[in-house]
Amino acid sequence: YQDPYDSINPRMKVGDIVSEPLQIHNIGNDLERKKMIMDALKEVKLEPTEEIVEKYPHMLSGGQRQRVVLARALIMRPKIIIADEPVSMLDVSIRAEILELMKEIQKNNNISFIYITHDLATAKYFGQNIIILYLGKIMEAGSINQVLMRPRHPYTQALIDAISEPNPDNLYKEKIIRINDPIDIDPFTGCRFRARCPYAIEKCKETPPLELNDGRKVACFVDID
Repeated sequence: YQDPYDSINPRMKVGDIVSEPLQIHNIGNDLERKKMIMDALKEVKLEPTEEIVEKYPHMLSGGQRQRVVLARALIMRPKIIIADEPVSMLDVSIRAEILELMKEIQKNNNISFIYITHDLATAKYFGQNIIILYLGKIMEAGSINQVLMRPRHPYTQALIDAISEPNPDNLYKEKIIRINDPIDIDPFTGCRFRARCPYAIEKCKETPPLELNDGRKVACFVDID
């Protein structure tokens, strides 16, 4: 979840929050559940576990709460975890810790993460493959290094152009692509990005197929390479 302050019940102790999926699915007895809770908390590096289980959410930091949410997801030993902007509301200093923890959990448990984000920098750090969506439609898909280092769709290129770089020399650097002001057309007909795309052509009134292009899939009639 995006907000670690709203994703857990403030009236429940951490131990009860983490064990809730076990109770719902009627897994284990009290002793077995206690061990599973402690193991999950250790895995997300919330220790000492004996103290953490007795705490309420308001007694934890944002990063600790997000670890509780992760422990609750892990306790069912899933094959896939959907993480929707899991670090967007955390302090910058904590984001790398949570992402590194997720990578460690992914490796140790052979779990796949579907990581939903608007932050391409964290996506590049955490992901292996990426899908770029615009208005619910796939614009480009492929390996994360390939897509972000050499984008083939105008929308992907615009997203990368919009990333701030901590370099004063780049302050007035010309953008590779300039997004047009939206024009009054139905975005759900034809290419969904055509209302703002500087490369739009007449054929863009048709819906572009998602085709293999240079090792990745791209939904665009125009070759911008």
